[in-house]
Amino acid sequence: MTGNDEIAVQIRVWQETGESAYREYVIPVDGEMNVLNVLEYVHEHLDPAVSYKSSCRRGVCGACAMAINGKRRLACETVAEDGMTINPFEGA
Repeated sequence: MTGNDEIAVQIRVWQETGESAYREYVIPVDGEMNVLNVLEYVHEHLDPAVSYKSSCRRGVCGACAMAINGKRRLACETVAEDGMTINPFEGA
């Protein structure tokens, strides 16, 4: 693989806007990206309706807690993988 080859991941994000449903996005990945970086990309380039919380970006504050593939995880510490499902964390 050369440095010009682009890698992408497909994710599913739950959105509660009007008609609540999963939305699927394909995101170009540059090296190893975390889920927070992927959500930022979606919000900035594909769908400004995607919202999320974050603060410290270092795994300390817990603001970016989400249900990622059914488990409570911090988006800033979780590596983005193809096929992941992202939901709001309901336990806070």
